[in-house]
Amino acid sequence: MKKRFFVCITVATLALFLSVGSVFAQPNTGFYFGFSGGFVIPQTMRISDPDNSANYIDTTLTNGYLVGVTTGWHTPFTRKIMAMEIEYNYMFGTDFDKNKILETGETFDGTIGVHALMFNLKARYPEGPIHPYAGAGLGWSYFQVGDITARSGGSVVDIMPGSSGNAFCWQLMTGVDFDIAPNMSLGVGYKYFAANPTIGERYGSGIYADFDYRASIITMGLTFVF
Repeated sequence: MKKRFFVCITVATLALFLSVGSVFAQPNTGFYFGFSGGFVIPQTMRISDPDNSANYIDTTLTNGYLVGVTTGWHTPFTRKIMAMEIEYNYMFGTDFDKNKILETGETFDGTIGVHALMFNLKARYPEGPIHPYAGAGLGWSYFQVGDITARSGGSVVDIMPGSSGNAFCWQLMTGVDFDIAPNMSLGVGYKYFAANPTIGERYGSGIYADFDYRASIITMGLTFVF
């Protein structure tokens, strides 16, 4: 009975792969969908007073992570050299490094999460199984910042309550995609991401500050072309 069960499973699995292969064998339209993960390496982030840029402090962030999804189109009118795509990324873990002593002698503690929706234009080499590319993107970002505290000696001071903010963002990118199946590719890439949101309530009696967030991002992902 067990032997018959495993035979049935093997036949069903083989049939599934054959059916998927037949779909991938069809000519594609150039539309694609992908998902990716990455490692985020932030630069030193400057926190400044929006009303007086001379008042600022440079803070250190920890390395973090990225997850993202992408949908796009290899445009036939450019012989698939140019790709247009919409991308959503969530960056997390790039929090204040509470082990780094700042110029003021304090250490900061707090969490940062970044949602970014981007429109990208990419130039890629369309021929063969290896496709190097370069591109740029513009979009909108939403920052979620947890309570920020400062520690000096044994005392802890509240700097800013948990707040949020949004801003335009941009990125530059380069990388290479490797075809691993007729309509599937594995890609590795690099991105430079930047945004300058105002965090907190700027009007009224709220606490607010400008965050100059910039990061290098190393990514790896899978793309499926239809």
